[in-house]
Amino acid sequence: KLQPRGAIASDDSASESDGEKPKSKAAKAKKKGKATKGVKKAKASSDNSDKSVKSSPTKKKAAKKAGHQTLTERDPLPKLWDPESNPDSYTFTVISWNVAGLRAILRNHPTALSDLATKYDADVICLQETKLQEVHVDDPKLKIKGHLLEEEGYDSYFSCSTTKKGYSGTAVFVKRHEQGDESKSKKKQATMDSFFGSKKKDETDKKPKKADKATDITNLIPEKVSMALGKEEHDSEGRIISVDYPLFSLSNLYVPNSGQKLDRLDYRTKQWDKDLLEFMQRTEKDRGVPVMWLGDLNVAHTAMEVWNEGAKHLVKSAGTTPEERESFQQQLDAGYIDAFRKLHPTAQGQYTYWSQRVGNRAPNKGLRLDYFICSPSLFDDSKKVVLRDCYIVPDQVGSDHCPIVAEMEIKK
Repeated sequence: KLQPRGAIASDDSASESDGEKPKSKAAKAKKKGKATKGVKKAKASSDNSDKSVKSSPTKKKAAKKAGHQTLTERDPLPKLWDPESNPDSYTFTVISWNVAGLRAILRNHPTALSDLATKYDADVICLQETKLQEVHVDDPKLKIKGHLLEEEGYDSYFSCSTTKKGYSGTAVFVKRHEQGDESKSKKKQATMDSFFGSKKKDETDKKPKKADKATDITNLIPEKVSMALGKEEHDSEGRIISVDYPLFSLSNLYVPNSGQKLDRLDYRTKQWDKDLLEFMQRTEKDRGVPVMWLGDLNVAHTAMEVWNEGAKHLVKSAGTTPEERESFQQQLDAGYIDAFRKLHPTAQGQYTYWSQRVGNRAPNKGLRLDYFICSPSLFDDSKKVVLRDCYIVPDQVGSDHCPIVAEMEIKK
């Protein structure tokens, strides 16, 4: 039906009173179309806004952070050897630790090394990545050579990089044992008892020191300490210190890192690793005793040694490339043994390194880069020297690595 003109006129005059021109039907339809389009656009904008809230960078970051803080479980390790329960033999204890800068350790944790030496009654303490030059070792203000662990009874040896400052470097602290120690100790005690009077029974029945248990003290005295692989291309970076004992040889190593861009991958796998294996084989053959090399070997050998095995970036990351893992496997295939995995074959979450930059230590998102690699005869119960236990000390702070410990029985 057609509406009365008056009604239309009334509407038009109302529009005119607002200063607007009368609109035709086409104009009204066009306006309605724009309004509908505007509603749809507003709705779409609202939907997108909801999506952006759901997947906002802040929420993604929070979710990632929550996932990062999820703890990677660490299996408890059984104690495989108790020195006090084996009084008829001597327990020879070796500690290895990448300190990521010895001066920083001494400045921020001044008693860390002394505490380790005392707690584990260590015979040898091996450090890697000391970042020292000779000038630091001999600087009386730093109190390193002739001071560090001197009161605890250790002789010290340092190998420093001569090609680059503040780089690499290794150190070894060897417990002093002198022939006649036991007789001197007993004589001194007898003299003091005669002066002060005999002690009560509960004071004299204390457990003897480890050195008093050794049948032949000469087995605890190094025959030689050296600082070279015998190849000029390797020996300028201070990466090795070898200590030859009468019954075995050990080498403290800081194996070259392949680098963030893997620029040293070929050098590490095709030169260093091969020359190291030849050196250890030659030492074992020439001396006729088992060998052990230890320290930061800069490789996470298997999936068990990495918290995020399977991550795409690992194949291109130093320490987890297929080339490094294969090179390490070739050393084991030559007849040598990863002591920790031999003694703890199924232990999960046992790592020795955590990235400090991304806060990986608290959630135990780490890698096992530190090892004791041994001749098979060190696991032969019929031999005079037997490796009895190997474990990790994850609660020791001061570096992005933690110490590892090996305990060897030296039989009477």
